[in-house]
Amino acid sequence: MENREYIISAFTENHPGILFRVASVFLRRKINIESFKVSDSPVRGISLFTIVAVVDEAMARVLVQQINRIVGVLKSSYYTADGLLSQEVALFKVRKAILRGDTFEQISRKHPLRLLQMNGEYLVLRKSGYKEEIDALRDELKERGLLMELSRSGSIILHRETVEKSMDGIL
Repeated sequence: MENREYIISAFTENHPGILFRVASVFLRRKINIESFKVSDSPVRGISLFTIVAVVDEAMARVLVQQINRIVGVLKSSYYTADGLLSQEVALFKVRKAILRGDTFEQISRKHPLRLLQMNGEYLVLRKSGYKEEIDALRDELKERGLLMELSRSGSIILHRETVEKSMDGIL
């Protein structure tokens, strides 16, 4: 089987220690986590874990089985990127030199951006989109010597099915 990026979502009770127990499933198998995000779910007291890892489908299935055995995990599933609506948000701290000439205009035409802050030394730009779009902007800013700092959210997901269906068995 071929390795590819899988997104594992897990609905959990919001209790101390769950994060450690879920992460340890990956640690025991020496699997690198590309992205790990925990957020509120539509149901109060239930969290949504979003974990991205590059594995084969058999391993994704095993990971989900192990995660489902953890006390406090209500339901977990795995998906490929096309099985979910998935985006990232990134903040870029860039040198003020981006404003010289038409550099900013060229970059913002290719990569729709939002200016969040400007001061005497740098600008803070926000970009939302697919992982590849964020990577492309990062690479371009780096090549031009403009990138000072980058912070990104990791995958933010919405299940393609309704909330009720994605949380089936929990509600």
